Amino acid sequence: MTKLRVLRSLVTVACLATAVAGFAAKDDGLLRVHLLWTNDVHGHIAPEGAKFMNPDFPPPLGGGASAATYIREVTEKAKVDGDEVLLMDVGDMFQGTPIGNKTKGSAVIDYFNSVGYVFAVPGNHDFDMGRENCERMARMSKFPWLCANLVESATGKLVDWVQPTMMLEMGGIRIGVIGIITPGTKNMSFPKNIEGLEFLDMAPTVERYRDQLKSQGADLILLAIHEGLPFDPVAGWNNLIADQESSDRDQQGSYGSNYSRGGKNLMELVNAVKGVDIAVGGHTHRGYREPWIDPQTHTMCFESFGNGSSLGHAVLLVDRATRALVGYEPADAQGTLITLFEDEIWPDPATTAIIRPYNEQAEADMGKVIGSSTAPLGRGGPGASLVANLVCDAMRERFSADLSVQNAGGLRADMPGGDLTTRDVFSVLPFGNELDVVTMDGRMVRKMIESRVAGRSGGILLSGARVVIDLTRPDGDRVVELEIGGKPWDPDYEYDVVITDFLMAGNSGLGFLTGIPPGKITPTGVTQAEAVEQYIGRHSPLKVRNDDRWVEKPGVPQAPYLAKPYLEGS
Repeated sequence: MTKLRVLRSLVTVACLATAVAGFAAKDDGLLRVHLLWTNDVHGHIAPEGAKFMNPDFPPPLGGGASAATYIREVTEKAKVDGDEVLLMDVGDMFQGTPIGNKTKGSAVIDYFNSVGYVFAVPGNHDFDMGRENCERMARMSKFPWLCANLVESATGKLVDWVQPTMMLEMGGIRIGVIGIITPGTKNMSFPKNIEGLEFLDMAPTVERYRDQLKSQGADLILLAIHEGLPFDPVAGWNNLIADQESSDRDQQGSYGSNYSRGGKNLMELVNAVKGVDIAVGGHTHRGYREPWIDPQTHTMCFESFGNGSSLGHAVLLVDRATRALVGYEPADAQGTLITLFEDEIWPDPATTAIIRPYNEQAEADMGKVIGSSTAPLGRGGPGASLVANLVCDAMRERFSADLSVQNAGGLRADMPGGDLTTRDVFSVLPFGNELDVVTMDGRMVRKMIESRVAGRSGGILLSGARVVIDLTRPDGDRVVELEIGGKPWDPDYEYDVVITDFLMAGNSGLGFLTGIPPGKITPTGVTQAEAVEQYIGRHSPLKVRNDDRWVEKPGVPQAPYLAKPYLEGS
């Protein structure tokens, strides 16, 4: 049975149940708003296999054409039932697939236009080809882009290709929508790609426009935001409460301790800001099959896994008399996320006709076999990621360097076993980052590693070194063993380090790298993907393994050569 048929069956059962209770569903005093959303599509609009379910025999996903079928059928049924439909996207629309990258987002926007998106919010990766390209996509959209915290640095005014809010009239209910992009964009983009832009703090911006929309008669406030919920909601909530209890709110400011630290995620934001009824987030690729509802502010938050694998669908229940949100209904027996299996939701032919020419052109040279691997290569943290070991080893070998480093967020997919193609490499490294060879003294190398294990940071991926970490030690002094090239770390030795231009731009918390003198930086013009493809060609069949390059050992005594101060002069 298809998920749409399941949906119809559930609605039928619900109608029968209410009839037994003595009244028809259409007379129950509720307005039903079918909230349909996407987040973090990253260009995944063409048919593809669900490798996250089975890397060897992935079930087929129908992509945007299957989503179009689902959207059309929900819309048609809503008209019959007197319901409303709202279709939206909350950012990271195009970067990450050949069809997305090679068309610079045009294919995705054409698709969005064709299926009737009401609005979209930009994400940090929508600036990966520069602010001019992001603006071009916004202007070719037949729907507005919402972003209340994206302003020109010189004037403090909103850029002229977005609007901060919109007011929707649905069944007599006024829904005020606020768009927000993560302020972390400034730390996740090349400076040249966001030159002249400023990303305002989230909480005061949301409060400002919440009040404005309320004064204009909004019954409900919907926050559409490119920022996400924690991977583990229980741990996230416990951390938030612990932070609140350990800080004096009067000293931390009106938004509480969680906001004073930056309001790092959607959970923290909706807890700090009251008066938001619904939030749809993204950015973290953490799918929630039922909404997370803040126990204190009661904001109902939704998010999907992204990468075009699913379409979010929840039926919001609004009391017509009080004009208040009173609950929701899951659209499917499995919850609010509709996985776009091709054999369950048949692709819409008209949408297929829009997507196919773009995809055929983009994929023309993606099937070239460049080598093979004896086993699948998965991602993970430092020391536990076969893909990371492959990429970092390829970077270091390409330039015969002492060390190479890579941030985990730059590796976007696993690799299969067997034949490897240019498409497989592109899936892992879609951003086109180029490699620099940088001369760093030992102090800078250690500072780089220490910065990536401070607080709750997850470490850094590398090749050429053996690192032992003790996370129970104070920040800045958590490295207890460090060998480079098989020799103990030397604070005065100058190491050749291969690193991406993305990290050299100060991203991922490595802002201090921007202070390295230009004379110590050699841009190579070689992309990561080129280095990895060449490495695969030289070493196939690959036999990548986990090793001891990164180990966490609490309680291990620190090696004597690491005990002396190292930050001076770095």
